[in-house]
Amino acid sequence: MSKDGSTKHPVPEDRAERFMGMVFVMAEMCGIEEYPEVYHYVELLSEAVGRHVFEKYHKVSPQKKVHNDRKRFITIFKTRYRQLMDLEYGKTLTPIEAKLINQTNRALAEAGFACDDYLAWLFEDFLVENPKFRPPTIKSICSQFFIHSFADANRELKDSKKRHELNKKEGLDLISRSRGLLRGGMEKEDDKNMREVLNKYGSRDIMLPELRKVVENLEKQYRQKQA
Repeated sequence: MSKDGSTKHPVPEDRAERFMGMVFVMAEMCGIEEYPEVYHYVELLSEAVGRHVFEKYHKVSPQKKVHNDRKRFITIFKTRYRQLMDLEYGKTLTPIEAKLINQTNRALAEAGFACDDYLAWLFEDFLVENPKFRPPTIKSICSQFFIHSFADANRELKDSKKRHELNKKEGLDLISRSRGLLRGGMEKEDDKNMREVLNKYGSRDIMLPELRKVVENLEKQYRQKQA
């Protein structure tokens, strides 16, 4: 506590943590805690930042991740090359090619893709439709021509993957919230209804909006009872 009696917290060194701190300050200033259905997503963002920071400092070093991503790229490329050409890719990887792969993986990640997406398109679509580019080499497929062609041809895939990831995260979050409701104790009929909805969502008999509606309605109902 400072001399003036206020509580001060040290400014986090990590940029993501600083960002999250500013979000919490703004949420408090604007009274967002009074809107649970909105504030919940602030907490969800906080959890995502926490995972990011933990993985950054405890899981895999950036250098190790680059190495693992490059290794995966090479493995997939050689496997698909053998399937397409019915030959082994016999060229030895050079330091320049290793650097090109790293740059390609980085460009794909920034665009919202993984090397799996790119290499699947390359061997299943592009090289089938454009045999003049066969046989491919690692150096050639890491060029801007190929990367930009892939990005241009897969704009819808990019949007679809982004929506899928958002829906996946929201789905997991809603499941967690529904389990919290079950643990908190509900009336018998509500408990039964919640469990049936979870089972239907798990078997894909209902979609995300229906699950969201049930969870939010029950949360609102039990907040009012506790008030």
